[in-house]
Amino acid sequence: MHPGEKARVPRTVTVARSMDIAIVGGGIVGASCAYFLADRGARVLLLESGRVGREASGVNAGGVRQQARALPELPLALRSLPLWGDLDKRLDARLEYDRCGDLRIVETAADAEKLRAIAAREEDAGLSLEWLEGAALRSLVPALSPRVLGGTLCRTGGQANPLLVAPAFGRRAQDLGAIVWEGCPVQWLRHDGAGFALETPNGRVQTARLVLAAGAWTALLAGGLGLWLPISLFVPQMMATVPLPLVLGTVLLGFSRKLSVKQMRSGAVLIGGGKRGWGDLVTRARGPAEENVRLGAVDAVAVLPVLGGAETTRSWVGLEGLTPDDMPIIDRAGDVYLAAGFCGHGFAIGPVVGQLLSEWLLDGKPSLELSAFGLHRFQS
Repeated sequence: MHPGEKARVPRTVTVARSMDIAIVGGGIVGASCAYFLADRGARVLLLESGRVGREASGVNAGGVRQQARALPELPLALRSLPLWGDLDKRLDARLEYDRCGDLRIVETAADAEKLRAIAAREEDAGLSLEWLEGAALRSLVPALSPRVLGGTLCRTGGQANPLLVAPAFGRRAQDLGAIVWEGCPVQWLRHDGAGFALETPNGRVQTARLVLAAGAWTALLAGGLGLWLPISLFVPQMMATVPLPLVLGTVLLGFSRKLSVKQMRSGAVLIGGGKRGWGDLVTRARGPAEENVRLGAVDAVAVLPVLGGAETTRSWVGLEGLTPDDMPIIDRAGDVYLAAGFCGHGFAIGPVVGQLLSEWLLDGKPSLELSAFGLHRFQS
């Protein structure tokens, strides 16, 4: 130490911040909830352990579909349509949303009969569908394999670029006054008097109300508050081809095959729909299962032979939450609001779920009935 220099005393700086509402999880649900809350003037903090929209919300295929869902989800999917149509303007961003329709295809007469019955129930629930076969089917997708016999066309289905959507919600929420902390995992949380205390690398947060929308990690966080969520890890995987000439003007959905095929504006074809990779929630390690990559390509080529010579550029996976009945948990336990377990098909309904959560927080109830997604359905 030089003469006259004062000794430096190591100290830990803890920044305490008090909020009305804290949201844990910066995926499409958490980020959209933050946006809708901030748009109404609420004081809200969004905490994301990595980057906003870089987990399951950013690595899916970007399907904005209404068909091929559990019937209780249809009201959410239908309510989402006008919202998706307005998002570019709301968020001042280009999200590559395209209402190109989606076609759910069958390859056998037995499957056609089953799909027609499912479509009838979906139409009874308010969804508009058309049955296509023969010339009408080939006119829509000329590249389809002859083995495809028919399918249900939903003209309101579509796709968007998942890499763009949740980050746009996060940026716009911040513009409107929300505080967004990226790279800020919640180290622990607990009940704290009338509210909650959360310890983070940015300091301690006190909040009156808490939204847990952290995807596959939500059950771990909820456990710290004594809440049991039946959410297990699901690791969907995707692959992409090199850019191709236009081969697909609509989204293809499999019926007996767990398959989705989309062509992006870049020309790349995305193949996903049900094959699984591997992952770990604690280490966050993950990767594709090579045999499932091969099987996914086989399924895609079987229905769209033109892909047979296409080179793939990469394959990847996401870490997602899975519930026993393949439907999300959207519920409230006191001042804890839960939205997780979207089972790989939450991208399309994520923005409207965020909007409904904001209504629940600010108005006392959401404008759409959500009881079908309550925790009570898992209690015997």
